[in-house]
Amino acid sequence: MAQIGTFEGDLSLFNPNNLFAGDERLPVEFYIGVMKNDHKSLEAGRPIYDDVEFIRIFNSKDNIVDRPVRELDKQRWPRRYAAWKAGNQEAGVSGTRLEHWPILTRAQAEEFKYYKIFTVEQLAEAPDSQSIGIMGFQKYKALAKQTLEMAKGEAPLVKMQQELEIRDAKIAEQQDVISKLNKRLERLETRMAKAE
Repeated sequence: MAQIGTFEGDLSLFNPNNLFAGDERLPVEFYIGVMKNDHKSLEAGRPIYDDVEFIRIFNSKDNIVDRPVRELDKQRWPRRYAAWKAGNQEAGVSGTRLEHWPILTRAQAEEFKYYKIFTVEQLAEAPDSQSIGIMGFQKYKALAKQTLEMAKGEAPLVKMQQELEIRDAKIAEQQDVISKLNKRLERLETRMAKAE
């Protein structure tokens, strides 16, 4: 099959005025995925995840592309992207996701999502007026605040532990290099002694 631009397939369908011709037939799914934010996690001393727009492109049953959305994707499927954005509730949320917080069950995390509470940080800062319909809201809000306070206290220790692990890995690497150099030096000394 010929490939021109992003178009793959029958060249009779190729339209030079629309490089994305035929793409509208591809099944695609836009969704919010989560990616760990290493910098924020290190600073907070606990895992911090950012919501990221993802796309799944179903080229075939054996070829499914699943990755963060690129600008080109928004141009290739503008109607689908716009329709998805219009119904998207979780865009731009950053923090420790409730489904990753061991205190809540998955069902409880889904219940909080109904009230637009997606992270431990949002729960800790949620106004009391949002407690309508959520059993144990005040208890979970207090636990969220405690979790964040404990994490603040542990953040320097976690950061120091990670820095020590990096340092230990560098020391081990340097020791390996020194060991190899010592072996080379011994072989060289042996050769020189035999040459004398």
